[in-house]
Amino acid sequence: MTSARLRTLVVVLLAFWGLGLARLAYAQLLSPGPLSKAHASLEGDQHCNDCHSSGKRVSQGGCLNCHADIGAKIAAGQGLHGLRYKGKPCESCHVEHLGGGGTIRWPGGAPSKLDHSQTGWPLEGAHAGTPCNKCHDKGNARGAHTYLGLSTACASCHKDPHDGRFGPTCKSCHDEQTWKNVKTDSFNHDLARFILRGAHQTTPCAKCHSEPPRWTGFDFAACTDCHRDVHRGKFGPTCTNCHNESRFKPAVMKPGAHPGTSLANGHSTVACRTCHDRGNLLPPSRGVACVSCHKPVHEAAFGNACATCHGTIQWLGLARAVSLAAHEKTAYPLTGQHESVDCARCHKPNLPESARYRELAFDRCVDCHEDAHRGEFSSRDKGECGHCHSTGGFRKTSFGVLAHASTRFPLEGTHTASPCSSCHKGSHPLLDLHVQGKACTDCHENPHGTQFSKEMAQGGCAHCHAPTGWHLPKIDHSTWPLTGAHATAECDACHHPTDEDRKSGRGASYRGIPRKCGGCHDDPHLGQFRLSEPSLECNRCHGTTEFRIPSFDHTALAGWALTGAHEKTACVKCHATTAVGERTTTRWRLPSAECRFCHADPHHQPEGHR
Repeated sequence: MTSARLRTLVVVLLAFWGLGLARLAYAQLLSPGPLSKAHASLEGDQHCNDCHSSGKRVSQGGCLNCHADIGAKIAAGQGLHGLRYKGKPCESCHVEHLGGGGTIRWPGGAPSKLDHSQTGWPLEGAHAGTPCNKCHDKGNARGAHTYLGLSTACASCHKDPHDGRFGPTCKSCHDEQTWKNVKTDSFNHDLARFILRGAHQTTPCAKCHSEPPRWTGFDFAACTDCHRDVHRGKFGPTCTNCHNESRFKPAVMKPGAHPGTSLANGHSTVACRTCHDRGNLLPPSRGVACVSCHKPVHEAAFGNACATCHGTIQWLGLARAVSLAAHEKTAYPLTGQHESVDCARCHKPNLPESARYRELAFDRCVDCHEDAHRGEFSSRDKGECGHCHSTGGFRKTSFGVLAHASTRFPLEGTHTASPCSSCHKGSHPLLDLHVQGKACTDCHENPHGTQFSKEMAQGGCAHCHAPTGWHLPKIDHSTWPLTGAHATAECDACHHPTDEDRKSGRGASYRGIPRKCGGCHDDPHLGQFRLSEPSLECNRCHGTTEFRIPSFDHTALAGWALTGAHEKTACVKCHATTAVGERTTTRWRLPSAECRFCHADPHHQPEGHR
């Protein structure tokens, strides 16, 4: 590089460097100093108008456009800005263009010297010495540290050890000096798990909570958790059965708390010493059974446990449930619908007392119930109802299939599922249980007409059918054995109603069915073997297993042996498809077996070529 070119390069670099210094000097002339770190994104002369209006100082509205959270507090008249500095310019406290973290002119000179009452929440007690950042440790939406957004509720900073049981106002019991300073005189003990009643309301706190006080970790479910049991467990753990919370004496035992004998009704007016002749805490010398004091009045052997029926010490007019329970001990326990029958239905008040109870007849159902069948079953245990009916109700009866087997018509097959009313059609009183006709045709129509008159005379429908099902006949098909596919064919495939059967309304014809193949099957050969001699039946070539012939013995069946080249000749070469009217078939029966029928005579020479 020549010296001239080097000088030129140096001049250019100095020009660019001078231009940069000029711009920097120009910017420095416009700005009074660098912005704080929080406002660093607004550095440069192109952002001056973001905060400064032309020719004016910073307006409060310009600041609040970005600091909307403080603007909301000012508008609501809350916090330090809303109570103390509402309407004052922001730059009176917040000074910019000094770089670094910015400068805040705190009232008092520092955050720790701020009079916190100016925020609307004075710091008292232990709060007054708490460092600011102990509470003010939040950030705002812009990611900067903020003093806003704190709640004055105790639970917003302190964990509630009571789990909200005493409400949100901690000051009702505690002060701000120390947590252990508890104002017990204003505490509502109804909010605790143990509500104070009676003498407990005037008991000093230290009596239960000790000194120094301990407020949690007490057992109080039973009286004996705090009080000594002077009875040493003789009356159980529930002291309130005899004592109340107002005072220990006098003791008044609740009726249901008395061990053994109930103190209800008549016993409630008996003085304790009448029975407890050795003192109230000792059992009576005569014993604790009812018969120890009362003479038995029942002639029946109901035993000495009088409380089984007279549990409430009510001698007369016992509850129905007690009477029903006692009825089990009599010679006729009540079951089924008898349990809901009114006592007077059986023990009629118009009868003498002896006939009403002890001499009441109950051996047979007809002693109380009228025979609804009017003697129809008198031959069966003199018409006793229990063979068919139970105390559960007259309907439905217990006379089922097994019981029907004892009659002259046992139920078999599908008869077991037939409703009684399908055979017993009368109403005497519900159904006519005597059926005269027992032959099949007495109930079922004969769909065959006179086709099977001989069989009907030999045993009726049962000659072919069984009660297990009409469609499962026991037919002897030996006169025309069913083999092959015939054995699995449906009956109505061959035995279907003819036009005559349909006109007469009869079922299918079973007599006179043709036995030759052509009687049921269509002739696919279109008469080749029927209309030309010799006439051949289908079974000449086909069996009943399937129509397709598995192997055809051409010599035995056709009478023409395939030899030589004929053995390998395809069938269609000789047996071609031919049309007969609109139908086509393979021509299996050929008119001739001579060679000239299929082959031309190669030895025949036309005239003039000999």
